[in-house]
Amino acid sequence: MSIYEQAVRGWIDEPGQKGRFKDTGQEELDRIIREYARRLEEIFHEEVSRQLAPSGKDQEFERMLLYDTQYMNKYLNQTIPAFPAFRTEVFERAKKIILGE
Repeated sequence: MSIYEQAVRGWIDEPGQKGRFKDTGQEELDRIIREYARRLEEIFHEEVSRQLAPSGKDQEFERMLLYDTQYMNKYLNQTIPAFPAFRTEVFERAKKIILGE
C-alpha cells in the first residue's frame, strides 16, 4: 500500500468521515480510496515540482519519478528544507481539496 493510500484510508477512518462512507460497500470504498490516492499523489507531485522549480531541480525530480522512485524520499529530504513538515502541509491541503472540506 502506498503512502498516498495510507493517508486516504486515515482520512476516511476519521470520526467525522465515517458517516459519509457508512453505506458504501467495500469494493466501492476501495475504488474511492484508489481514486483519492491518485489525486493526492498528483497534488503532491505538483507541489514538490513547484517547490523545486526555483532551484532548477524540478526536472531532476520529474526524471526521478520516471526512473528511480526508490530514492525519492531520501532525495526530497535532502532537497526540500523541513520536508516532513512540507509533506504534512501538502497532504492537509490536498485532503481539503479532495474531500471538499
